[in-house]
Amino acid sequence: MGLPVAPTPRRIARPKWLNVRVVGGILLVIAAVVIGARVIGASSQTGAVWVAERNLAAGTVLSQGDLTTVEVNLGDNGSLYLTPGSASPIGLTVVSPMAAGELLSASAVAETGNGRVVAIGVEPGRMPPGVEHGSTIDLYLTRGGATGSEDEATTELIGQSITVQSVAPPATGGLSGATSNRYQLSVLLPAAIADKLVRVLPTGEPIVVLVSGE
Repeated sequence: MGLPVAPTPRRIARPKWLNVRVVGGILLVIAAVVIGARVIGASSQTGAVWVAERNLAAGTVLSQGDLTTVEVNLGDNGSLYLTPGSASPIGLTVVSPMAAGELLSASAVAETGNGRVVAIGVEPGRMPPGVEHGSTIDLYLTRGGATGSEDEATTELIGQSITVQSVAPPATGGLSGATSNRYQLSVLLPAAIADKLVRVLPTGEPIVVLVSGE
């Protein structure tokens, strides 16, 4: 009687996770996770941008108090807007009307050109509420009609869509003067218009009309 034949040993198969297709799929999943994380991270990044603190008419020379900052995510459009990290916009001129809260784009301002600053004294009764730096006004001049005079009062438009650069209320206390009971408006105008306005203002009393809805 012969001896039993020993069984042939079976080779252990390679683990399936070493399969090329499985490994490739894992790598693709990892790559997708990494790319997704980067995209989400980039989309959540914000930066400070200048915005208008109040409504500003075209022609306003920006000063302290006209602007504030907000944190926004501009994505690929960041270069189109002015940020606190860039050159200060103070002293630049607004070239188109801006609403309060509107982001300050680089195209919204320009270098301030040459001009003349004209001061206009206005009686309180001829000044509407709400006129401030950055407002747009129409300027009228009333002549004649004084008490005891036979001349009829006449009113004419002498300046239209003028941007107010500053407003000072009537002085209280201190030394009294000819204009201590008047508002003092400052406007920046081209030289020719400023000279004409300066010549005509002493001939009557200015009336300010606030332009709204622009």
